[in-house]
Amino acid sequence: METGSVDVVISNGVINLCADKHAVLTEIARVLRPGGRMAISDIVTEKQLTEAIVCDVNLWASCIGGAMQQDNYRQSIEDAGLKVGEWRENPQYGFISGSAQGATKTFGVKSVSILAVKT
Repeated sequence: METGSVDVVISNGVINLCADKHAVLTEIARVLRPGGRMAISDIVTEKQLTEAIVCDVNLWASCIGGAMQQDNYRQSIEDAGLKVGEWRENPQYGFISGSAQGATKTFGVKSVSILAVKT
């Protein structure tokens, strides 16, 4: 895709499943035109996940194993060249499995909606 050719990028929990989030966010910034927007929902954590959680295939399938710590996620968005305009938690979002619920309590796993603009 051509640099600066996109008005809006949307994602619903897909970046969370990518191992190299920095590469994804950099690519989003590259294709957005100046003033272009990124509107996403994703899963983040309050605390850094342990290696055991990151390596647990069931927690990856539950969208937890790939979750990034929220301050690092925000910084990665900004490092890619986007300015976060809105960061909203989605408290109604919940997990079904016991292991996912346990990780949620221990590490503050949560759903967020983010609106960012290419600067």
